Amino acid sequence: MTVLIRNIQHDDWSAILRIQAQCYHALTPEPLDALRNKVQLSPATCWVAEHAREVLGYLLCHPWHDGPPPSLSTALTHLEGDELFYMHDLAISPNARGLGIGQRLIDTALNYARQDGYEEVALVAVQDAPAYWLRQGFAPSPTSKCLREYGPGAQFMKRWLGTAEPA
Repeated sequence: MTVLIRNIQHDDWSAILRIQAQCYHALTPEPLDALRNKVQLSPATCWVAEHAREVLGYLLCHPWHDGPPPSLSTALTHLEGDELFYMHDLAISPNARGLGIGQRLIDTALNYARQDGYEEVALVAVQDAPAYWLRQGFAPSPTSKCLREYGPGAQFMKRWLGTAEPA
C-alpha cells in the first residue's frame, strides 16, 4: 500500500473531523477552530497520511515551551516558546489501524523535530494510549497542569531526542 505523508490542506478537514469522532470516546473531540489553529500557527508540522486520495490519519504538532501542555479545545493566540516539539493530536482511522500509518506519521514528526534542532518532544497521552507512547520511547513526566480536560488516565509524557541525556 502506498501511503503519502503530506502537510494538511484545506480540503482535509472533513476527513480529520470524521477520524477524530471515530477515535475519541473518553473525551470530547476538539472543535474545528481549535484544530485549524494549530495548522495556522505551524503549518509545516501538521500532517495527514493519505492513500488513494483518502485521508487515513493525521498528526498535529507545534513548537511549545518546556512547561505545562496547552489547554485542549482552545485556540492559541501564539506559540509559547520553542524549547520542545509538542505532538498535539494523533489519530488513525479505525479501518486503517495496523497498517503502520501511525508509525509513519510519528517518524515524520520526529525526523522534522531532529532536523529542526529540537532535543525533546512532549505530548499528552489520552484514553488507552500511554502504553503505546511508552513503546515509542516516551516516559511519564511531571506537570503542574491538571490534565482532567484530557480525560481519565491522561499522562504528560516526554521523549529525549538530543545526543546527551538531560541533567
